[in-house]
Amino acid sequence: MIDIAIPPAERRRRKLRRLGLLGAIVFLLILGAGFALKLAPAGPSVAKANLLIAEVKKGRFSVTVSAPGTLVPRMIRMVTAGAPGTIQEIRVEPGDRVRAGSILAVVSNPDLVDKVAEAHSRLANAEASLVSEEATLDDRLLTLKDTLAQVGAQAQAARLKAQAERSLLAEKVVGSLQYTQSRLTAESLAQEVKLTRERITDFRKNRTAQMRAQRARIDALVAALQSARHELASLRIRAGLSGVVQSVAVREGERLVLGSAVAEIASMRALKAKLDVPASEAAEVALGQPVELILDTGSGRHVAATVTRVSPSVQGGTVTVDAEPKGPLPSDARPNLALNGRIMIATLPDAVYVERPAYSASGGTMTLYRLTPSGNEAVPVRVRFGRASSNAIQILDGLKPGDRIVVSDTTGFAGARRVRLR
Repeated sequence: MIDIAIPPAERRRRKLRRLGLLGAIVFLLILGAGFALKLAPAGPSVAKANLLIAEVKKGRFSVTVSAPGTLVPRMIRMVTAGAPGTIQEIRVEPGDRVRAGSILAVVSNPDLVDKVAEAHSRLANAEASLVSEEATLDDRLLTLKDTLAQVGAQAQAARLKAQAERSLLAEKVVGSLQYTQSRLTAESLAQEVKLTRERITDFRKNRTAQMRAQRARIDALVAALQSARHELASLRIRAGLSGVVQSVAVREGERLVLGSAVAEIASMRALKAKLDVPASEAAEVALGQPVELILDTGSGRHVAATVTRVSPSVQGGTVTVDAEPKGPLPSDARPNLALNGRIMIATLPDAVYVERPAYSASGGTMTLYRLTPSGNEAVPVRVRFGRASSNAIQILDGLKPGDRIVVSDTTGFAGARRVRLR
């Protein structure tokens, strides 16, 4: 192939054309890069109506813990059968209000009727035996006393006779043998008087012991009769506590044994709140802290209470906290009523705080999106938190009063350097 020489003017023209094309390409690249850089910081676009925005405030900040719960009775009584038998009648249903003397159920047991009659008969027989035995012993005592009187008179006569014969013995009017016999008779009768008196003393002691034993037997029979009557009376099963029937555990016709559960009664005068506090928020809950109870009733009443017990264990991710109401509960309060409790942990007099953002935690740090002064954009800022409440959290660093931040979930645009709000 033959080389063709290109004139210098043509070479210059072609070189200028290539340089111009290259310059145009570089210009377009620079322009595109600048345009891209201008758009990049704007990031994603989010509707402001879909976001929750809160303003950072400064002032009195109450540290609280919110927890759901229920009203439960402090006093619950399980009424049991006081005697075996068959349920004849049930007079209450769950939800009925009862008094301590209200009859819950009636039980039938003919054996207890016979038992009472038999106990009464035994007692009557024992009392009759006591009267008869006491009369017999009194008669024997009178006989002994009569014997003592007779022997005493004989002994006195014999003693006087012996004294008289002793004075006549010196005058030889009475012989020594006769005097000796009279003296011995007097001594014998005196000894008999002494023995009779001892027999009376012993008899009285024996009589007292016999009467005591007989009366102890009667006391035992009286107790047996009272017990039988109590068993018979227990066939009419009573509440024993004023309150509301929580449950009935028997049916008519059912056979009961001693101690069988019949019904459960809850006192309406002694209700307390049982709160389920999340384990992550229970560390600062302590006895004596004030609580505000919001009852789930039509009135939505608020009741002041005090923490009285904190469970030492965690069950199902929650810690059970008992709160005792300070005053009377409203008339529509009842066991198992749902409520929400707000436990007052502490009060910070001068703190920077904001409505609690999603996923925020006490003492932690996280990236939040702060609105620009125009309110049309939001930029990320690292925030350090202090103490947390149920619906607000303390700000230690990263924000100042008056700042507005997004407190709703920001995972949809997490990591963006700027978010446009429309």
